[in-house]
Amino acid sequence: MIIVIGTGIIGLFSAYELIKRGLSVTLLDFNSKAMASSASVGMLAPAIESKPMENKLLDLMINSKKIWNNFQNNKNISKFIELKKNSSLLISMNNDDHERIIFKKKFFEKLNFESKLLSPDETLKLEPSLNSNIYSSLFCRDQNQVNPELLIKFLTNEIKKNKGNIIKVNFIKKISFSNGLLTIEKQKFKAQKIVICCGAWSGKLIQNSFGIEFPLRPLKGISMLLKSKNIYFNNNLWFRNIYIAQRKNNILAVGATEEEKGFESTVNLDEVYFLTKSLWECFPNIENIEFKKFTAGLRPTMIDGYPVIGPLKSISKNIICNFGHYRHGILLSPVSSKILADYVCNNDVEKKYKFFSPERFNL
Repeated sequence: MIIVIGTGIIGLFSAYELIKRGLSVTLLDFNSKAMASSASVGMLAPAIESKPMENKLLDLMINSKKIWNNFQNNKNISKFIELKKNSSLLISMNNDDHERIIFKKKFFEKLNFESKLLSPDETLKLEPSLNSNIYSSLFCRDQNQVNPELLIKFLTNEIKKNKGNIIKVNFIKKISFSNGLLTIEKQKFKAQKIVICCGAWSGKLIQNSFGIEFPLRPLKGISMLLKSKNIYFNNNLWFRNIYIAQRKNNILAVGATEEEKGFESTVNLDEVYFLTKSLWECFPNIENIEFKKFTAGLRPTMIDGYPVIGPLKSISKNIICNFGHYRHGILLSPVSSKILADYVCNNDVEKKYKFFSPERFNL
């Protein structure tokens, strides 16, 4: 039995991958508030999300995007999770924005990633629902999206259908694991190996349980869902301060702020103002857009910006980590789960993926 602690996207995808490999899996759902998954917009855009000097992360994102592309070959799955095969537009509203996307285009060229600079008329021809005062845009092919809520539903259904267990437990502050027995307060579970996928809470759990302090902190993000019958976009839109994904039934998903506020999980007025003000600058007829929901999520962020995937060898080779994906959890979930499963199954792990092991911190 493999026990996965955490039922965010990373935990669910890890369990899904392990079950596909024929292992018995139990997930522990500790009902944490403000999981990063709950506030994710679901962008699958490795080129747009990449930054200079992050080559290892970019390679990981590109390889994970290839797995997402394979999911698109299954029409039933792609339809269920709204896995779109669309593209993205980086939008500029003024000259400063324009210079920003020019810089991005030059960066893309170094990555051998094609993008095309569009005039206002060309942009509005692609997306007539945009404001007419846009300055320019950068078209980025195959930088698409998935619906995180439907992805969670799909993974949960697949796990249950294949006899995986999901057990609700109280919030987990501390665990102990020895001789094939996982102890959480008064509860005990038999397990050959455990997987820690607690997102922003992973560091605290490991510190409380084993006295090891990971350089991990939560970054709070806010997203919102809107509904408009008069506004529809074919591509994902990236502005200076917000990004927008079109979903079914006239729903627009908008994200996301990024602030260091510890484990605060409330939605505050200043955050609502920031998102709505940014929308007002980008859209026409915003007074006709119906508000549906605001959501807060805590992104697990490592000091070096890379996820942690691999065994916690200083404690036990049977305690394996899969957390710290920052804002890339949805995008990276398939590849990080495959790496995790290779560790669990004692398979050879590619050398380039061993970099993401906890050992890089010399803990």
